[in-house]
Amino acid sequence: MSKDYLNSLLSRVGELIGMHNLTADDDGYCLLRIDDQLDLSIEFDEDTESAILSATCGVLPEPPSPALLAEIIMANYYWIGSGGGTLALNGRNRTLYLQFREPMAQLDAPRLKDLLEALVMNAETWGRKLSEAATAPASPAPEQA
Repeated sequence: MSKDYLNSLLSRVGELIGMHNLTADDDGYCLLRIDDQLDLSIEFDEDTESAILSATCGVLPEPPSPALLAEIIMANYYWIGSGGGTLALNGRNRTLYLQFREPMAQLDAPRLKDLLEALVMNAETWGRKLSEAATAPASPAPEQA
């Protein structure tokens, strides 16, 4: 599988969602902005022959509450709170990302469209949680089962 295959998928998905001429650059990278708020990237990882889909959820409040950090960690357990993706924190800028990695051999246009929809829906949910956490008073960490 190759960058050309990713571009073919992007083109087909772009037509389905009304974004004509959707393609990756020469490095296999495509950046989308949804509703002028949500940054979504799709990139080809040549080493693993995978597509990496990533969405910026938002910035953690300063300081982040233990409850919020625990919720993020628990969301990754069996991916139950992340819609099948992985939540990851860029420590340099305290930005939370939602990421999916999909082998190109298993990826077709309907699957890519489904992944993009899941990415948007779940990133928006986490974006709201981060916004609420930024304005909420500090609360204790949730209890573990």
